[in-house]
Amino acid sequence: MPKEDVLAAFELDIQKGNPRTGDSTIEDIKKTAKTLIIKDRAGVIEALRYWLRLRHRGLTPTALSVIIAVKIPELKPDLECLKADIESGKALHPSYLDLVGLALKAISEKQL
Repeated sequence: MPKEDVLAAFELDIQKGNPRTGDSTIEDIKKTAKTLIIKDRAGVIEALRYWLRLRHRGLTPTALSVIIAVKIPELKPDLECLKADIESGKALHPSYLDLVGLALKAISEKQL
């Protein structure tokens, strides 16, 4: 399953979610990611990497929430790059650093 198929599955979750809160949408995406990662780990990783690189106020934090839930250590370099971009003012608001920190902690705990 290529990245595009994973993104399409995530898009279905976004479309059926509540745009006002977004909470159920994130939970649905987490469930989808947990299911798909068993079938195609590489596709899920590439889809989340894509969302991280977008530096989008909605999709990037959603990717971070999924990484926290699913614990994907392969994305550590991407998380560190995102953290550096936020710290330098190149991307997103500094408040996103907390979520990046939680994602880095989650994947570090998985490796222990």
